[in-house]
Amino acid sequence: MKKLIIFIIVITEIFLPLQMANANGLLKSEDVASMQINRTSGGTRTFNENNGIEEVAIRKVIELINTASSIKEATELEIKKTPIAILKIKMKNGDVARVEPAYDCHVQDQTNFCTLADGDVILTRNNDKIRLKSVELFDWLLTGWKHESTTPPQDTKEMLINDILMLLLGPQIDKAVSDYYSKYLNETPLVYPYQVEIVNIDRIGGFRTFDFLITLEITPVVGPHISVGKDRLTFEISPTIIPGQIKLMKFEHLETHELPPNWQDIIKWRVP
Repeated sequence: MKKLIIFIIVITEIFLPLQMANANGLLKSEDVASMQINRTSGGTRTFNENNGIEEVAIRKVIELINTASSIKEATELEIKKTPIAILKIKMKNGDVARVEPAYDCHVQDQTNFCTLADGDVILTRNNDKIRLKSVELFDWLLTGWKHESTTPPQDTKEMLINDILMLLLGPQIDKAVSDYYSKYLNETPLVYPYQVEIVNIDRIGGFRTFDFLITLEITPVVGPHISVGKDRLTFEISPTIIPGQIKLMKFEHLETHELPPNWQDIIKWRVP
């Protein structure tokens, strides 16, 4: 118990205020199985979700897509232009999204003229095409992918503490997930430590007291990391709670994710 309290104290004094992730993102990194970049002039590279180093690049690219601005529809003329680079993002449900540099095109004397639009890209998903503005993503498509690291990123003190805390809370997270999803699925989803995000930590009784509320957002998965939804859990951690010093205070189901056709048989009832 003393070790757990020490970890919590350190976390509250190290972590900066955390903000909830934007739930309206165009894509979710946890739904990505792999991505492949191809240059028409030559050169290609594949990034797989099950490779820890390459997963960092996947998360980076998805974040760039979701934070891109100036969203608008792509024109028919732009769509017909052969891109100089294509990024194909394969989702775990079998869908494939596509990102490519955008062009500014016009017609003059019945001739099409197109020039590369610096900082703009076109995202295609489910037959919908939208134009996004992101200088970072544009640069990544052209050359940045070549420079993605092939060596593991270095641990930080914050990352180490976060991972240890997730292991300590793991049994309580697993029980909460099992209790909720057992009503709807024949298979109990799993929650991996890297699929847990700390949303907020509060010290209930004021400075240097030892009662805490910690709020997490989790992404439970089945099979080959197929996400079934997103949930928000709030735990109280206190030396006055018997047994275990950890108590689930609130479970909120935030999102229900559609399962692929070959996983539909595990559904008992549709998750509300």
